[in-house]
Amino acid sequence: MIELSYREAYKAFERLKTESRWSQCYYAYLTGACQGATGDLEGAVAVFKDVQKLFKRKNNQIELFSMKRAEKLRSSSLSKELCILAVIEILYLWKALPNCSTAKLQTMIQVLQRIEDVSSAGLKNLLLGAISKCLHNTRDAIQYFHLAARDEVGRLSNSYVQPYSCYELGCVLLNTPESAAKGRMLMLQAKEDYGGYDFENRLHVRIHSALASGRAAAQP
Repeated sequence: MIELSYREAYKAFERLKTESRWSQCYYAYLTGACQGATGDLEGAVAVFKDVQKLFKRKNNQIELFSMKRAEKLRSSSLSKELCILAVIEILYLWKALPNCSTAKLQTMIQVLQRIEDVSSAGLKNLLLGAISKCLHNTRDAIQYFHLAARDEVGRLSNSYVQPYSCYELGCVLLNTPESAAKGRMLMLQAKEDYGGYDFENRLHVRIHSALASGRAAAQP
């Protein structure tokens, strides 16, 4: 996935979908996303239907996320670009974007900029911000995170985008002494103003870590 080798990725995930004892549901979702990213949309839709059948653990955050995403992708006007968006989203959530090469990150930006689906606008901007941050394009990153944090249309389908965007914006601002106070405020806003979204506990851990690092750096 990091190499954007979608065909090899979906073949590997397809095997895990059958063999995994951990979560066949999650690997089915990854199979569908990568298969759709190759352009095989019919095959992807068939696999996304399998995700619901393989959904067994209602209290498992990753399986819940996989099922909701698969449902959205198979019911909307699916495109190759929306499947690539789904792949990049997984790379972001699992903190794998910094491991991608500059060339691959630039390819991701080109694909994301072609997506016009209104319900995915906030997610698209969050991912564009995260990629820009990896490429050290701080000005672009701040602009994209601002756009993502203001997205109201996608709140229902992408509930985590706004709090994560506040966090990401806070991280960027914490790096500069002049904007560090604003960064801390955004971190606290992300923690206290939002609730009930996907991967909430994971974000709270990241916020705690970022604030602790900021306090340590500020000490003489």
